[in-house]
Amino acid sequence: MSTIENTTPPVDSPEYADLAHTGSQPPVEVEPSAAPSVDEQLSAPGGYERQGRKHPLGLAKFKDRLPQPPVIRAWRRFGEQPIRIRAEKAFVRLHAELPRTAAWTYEGSMPGPTIEVRSGSEARIDWENCLTDEDGPLHLPFDVVRVPSNGGNAEVPRALVPGGRAGTDPAADAFPLIKGTKELTAATVVHLHGALTDGHNDGWAHNVALPGNVTRCAYPNKQSARTLWYHDHAMAVTRYNVHAGLAGFYLIRDEREGRLRLPSGDAELVLAITDRNLETDERGRFTGRMLYKQAGFEEKGNPGEIPFTGPYTLVNGKIWPTTNVDARWYRLRLLNASNSRVIRLALHDTTDKSPAAEPVLSTSPAFAQNRIEDALVVIGTEGGLLGAPARPEGGVLEMGPGERADVLVDFSALRGRTVELRNENGTAIDAQPGQTEASVVQFVVDRRRVRDPFVLPPVLDEGYSRWVHRPDGVLEVGQGRTVDHHGHAWVALIPSRIRGAVHPQMWEMEQVEGGLPADTPDIVRVTGSDDNVVTLRPVAKLFDDTTTIRFAEKEWAVWNILHLGGPDHPMHIHMTDFQMISRRQWEVENGAVKGFDKELAATPAPLPTPVPGRAIDAIGAGQKDTWLIKGGEWVSVLGQFAGATGSFMYHCHILDHEDHTMMRPFVVLPESILAFHAGHGEGHH
Repeated sequence: MSTIENTTPPVDSPEYADLAHTGSQPPVEVEPSAAPSVDEQLSAPGGYERQGRKHPLGLAKFKDRLPQPPVIRAWRRFGEQPIRIRAEKAFVRLHAELPRTAAWTYEGSMPGPTIEVRSGSEARIDWENCLTDEDGPLHLPFDVVRVPSNGGNAEVPRALVPGGRAGTDPAADAFPLIKGTKELTAATVVHLHGALTDGHNDGWAHNVALPGNVTRCAYPNKQSARTLWYHDHAMAVTRYNVHAGLAGFYLIRDEREGRLRLPSGDAELVLAITDRNLETDERGRFTGRMLYKQAGFEEKGNPGEIPFTGPYTLVNGKIWPTTNVDARWYRLRLLNASNSRVIRLALHDTTDKSPAAEPVLSTSPAFAQNRIEDALVVIGTEGGLLGAPARPEGGVLEMGPGERADVLVDFSALRGRTVELRNENGTAIDAQPGQTEASVVQFVVDRRRVRDPFVLPPVLDEGYSRWVHRPDGVLEVGQGRTVDHHGHAWVALIPSRIRGAVHPQMWEMEQVEGGLPADTPDIVRVTGSDDNVVTLRPVAKLFDDTTTIRFAEKEWAVWNILHLGGPDHPMHIHMTDFQMISRRQWEVENGAVKGFDKELAATPAPLPTPVPGRAIDAIGAGQKDTWLIKGGEWVSVLGQFAGATGSFMYHCHILDHEDHTMMRPFVVLPESILAFHAGHGEGHH
């Protein structure tokens, strides 16, 4: 049976606003004649002189060189004192035409230093909060403002227009501050995203450190070679702290990776992809500061905000940078570090292209005419190397916030060409205000031939195997191993605007006996592939509700994530690696799964057996810790909770969602202790 095609809601509907911030819906069409005052204001007396390619969003493309963060090789410090890494204020320039501005950084770099470690060699890091000055703890280095809603609906395109500032006169591009954000001061906690480490080292969101305090964390690094990243995870303000600049790469290397002789040195680049908006002053001039500008809406009198997205794409802290590359293989460590934007990356040959007379939307056939479909070769995901190299379908690699991809590109096939890495999701080439620019980073390939010894290997990880959940409930987990008993966790992703709630919700569920009245609120009934109906009820909806998911250390578990409608959710589970074992699909209409009653927040009748969903390709079948889950999908992932114990978290990696209600704890304990702890994870066989 084919995958169900979900319909696109009208542009002026609440459902569109819910989806648009992730790039899940087409960009709004804007007339070029409506091109904004920002461009005119910049060219006026007192504006900043522009050189290079003029752009409707007011800044020239490809003016800045792509920077690489400094590197800390932690294995050189083994046995010495812990590495000290400071969160501190620094002044950065996001674009050559902008003034410098304050940011929160690790060691003065945005992103922070790339930390390199050896597999099996422990690293100890003292994370020090130095975000203070003579006046005390620092306040956010940007303002957080709300674009007022129009008739209750969010004005996403207006929030995407460059510029604005905090104030009380929307007609003059001034917007009200979101209550309480001006008073926030720096409290930080670092999460090493993807690390296998005990709970007390994992960046528990409540365990914030105030300025002047140090948190010591130990990372055993008993994991294969892979791309991790570290970022702030402070309770309820993660979105602001990460937006301020608190993120960086963490690379684990091992002997197996070394034997592949992958591109290294100057031919290995880390690329942290983010998006931002920029503040303008009363005269319409860029100040250099970031602006956290959100589209507001109302639901039954309750104000809400659409998660942040910005019109400018940054790589390693620079807007639309460029870099020269040799005509050889390169290794690109890609990270989607955006707050909420889903990116679909592809290489485009732009050698002979001039600025378009009008924006070319990513939904237009003309957008893809210069895409190089075989350019990106994926060799790894969050959990390390794939079994074999894989090319994404059509040359387009989709990544939700928090996801990483280890990618090779053979630039020798593009000798003398100019190419761009572009985002094809909800963007436009030469975007107008109210749209997001497609360009991410430019590569200028040298004309000279170079001797490159690298040959793409047919096999990357001989030990890779696909895990299987058999119909009889037994797990096949590689090398002929089977597991007869495993746990289950059930999570439901609930649409926004349910019973007056303004944000989407995440409910932790438990199985109950059927027979409940059809009009019982909050009950979700689903039909499995065996035609049996599973009845679920929520046992927790907020982070501080009672912990209900507990696993014994070394236990295998299947997590069932039911997306009942709303935006794409990049779901991240801490502590261990997983494989996606199934992805199925229900029909979606009016922003919710067909059969989900928004008044009851329930399914009065069991949802039908879902049809096969998006195919799990070789990339999606890799070891991962974050998955992009779309509306109507039932995704099951399998992992083993071995090698660490303590309290951990799982959450949506849209940071605005995480900071509201879409984060929950779970616990991993030794089996002998768990036997004395009330309530064990459900299992069978």
